[in-house]
Amino acid sequence: MRMLRWMSRIEKALCAGGFLVMSLALVADVASRLTLGYGIVGAPQLGLVGMLVTAMFGVGLAADAGEHFRPRVLDKYRPATWEGAMGRIGHALTSVFFVVLAGVAAYVAWESWLLDDVTSLLRWPVWLLQGAIVIALAFNAVRYAVFSGRPDVAPSQRVDE
Repeated sequence: MRMLRWMSRIEKALCAGGFLVMSLALVADVASRLTLGYGIVGAPQLGLVGMLVTAMFGVGLAADAGEHFRPRVLDKYRPATWEGAMGRIGHALTSVFFVVLAGVAAYVAWESWLLDDVTSLLRWPVWLLQGAIVIALAFNAVRYAVFSGRPDVAPSQRVDE
């Protein structure tokens, strides 16, 4: 589905960019500490921003690849004929879960915007970082809603036993 591919491309770019920022900031800080005796101001915080972006958007990449976690404890207690319906229900509930999380995250970001909160060292508006969380959660809500309605586009989950 075109929209899911578009979202996945955005997530891949943001994950790669976040990982690059995190890696460069931390390597530069360590190199500075080893050669100059002191670190780069704000480098650990910048690395944390990169990690946050990578982690939040990486959830969507895992879902796209079918590598997300799903408890299988009760699978043996239901008929195999329920598989399709249970998959749809699971995707729908997961979508609702992400909608709720995105709503809470949006509220927190809005509060940060109203309060003009900034990060302590970098002095960046906190709502920008929280906005990345909102977008990542919203992407996953949309993704799982699509999976619920169109199970044929959902990746099959790999089972390691």
